[in-house]
Amino acid sequence: MRVIGVHPARDPVPCGEGPVQFGSAPDNDIAPAGAGVDPHHAVLAADARGLVLTVRPGCQRVYVNARAVRERALLRYGDTLTLGANKFLVTTDSAPPQAEGITDADRFEGPVLLRIVSGTASGQALAVAPELHLGAGTRHFGDLAYGCRVSRAGDGLVFESASTEPRINGWHCKRARLSPGDQVVLGEHRLVVEAPGLEYAAHVASLPPPPAVEPEPPPDDSAHTEIWWLIAAAAVLAVLIAFFLYFRW
Repeated sequence: MRVIGVHPARDPVPCGEGPVQFGSAPDNDIAPAGAGVDPHHAVLAADARGLVLTVRPGCQRVYVNARAVRERALLRYGDTLTLGANKFLVTTDSAPPQAEGITDADRFEGPVLLRIVSGTASGQALAVAPELHLGAGTRHFGDLAYGCRVSRAGDGLVFESASTEPRINGWHCKRARLSPGDQVVLGEHRLVVEAPGLEYAAHVASLPPPPAVEPEPPPDDSAHTEIWWLIAAAAVLAVLIAFFLYFRW
């Protein structure tokens, strides 16, 4: 992950999986100054659940997307953190993949939703079937000065906009491929991609190929042949012994 200073502006800080220490003391990874920032204020780390923000005991609250956090919160890439008067943006290490050369052939058919996670409509799901138009001139987020579209194409999802204002996982994007869990930010509106079928397909594609199964060798009949020869030899020997005993008697 990367942490970018939005206000005041700071260069991006590559942080890997963390943990990232926030606080005014100089031994922190990121040391914002000013009122409302404690010497060792908060920790941000990535684990199996995602990005976890922990506010240290006794410290002032931290705001995630303007929502107060007193102890712990789960974050997504593209969320903002505010400590005092300092605002930060958390992004992925690299920009979303470009959606180049994608056609409508073999269009992905699984369920796809964009779930709103901000504002009064939080929790509402918008279906991509097979397209979803957002922004200016549409039913959703008409307050935006630009329009954008999410569509099914090829084996995934494509985001397109005439503006560079939208952010995906914290990165400005006009056209990009979306993945399950990506956060799309349009002005003050936040949406998260939910596509269980696409996520499962990606998981299956990431699995190693199954080991090759070698054909079983043909059964070896030589052992059975040897047994029959032994039985035949024993029978002949028994007949010879019987004749010998008969004529001798």
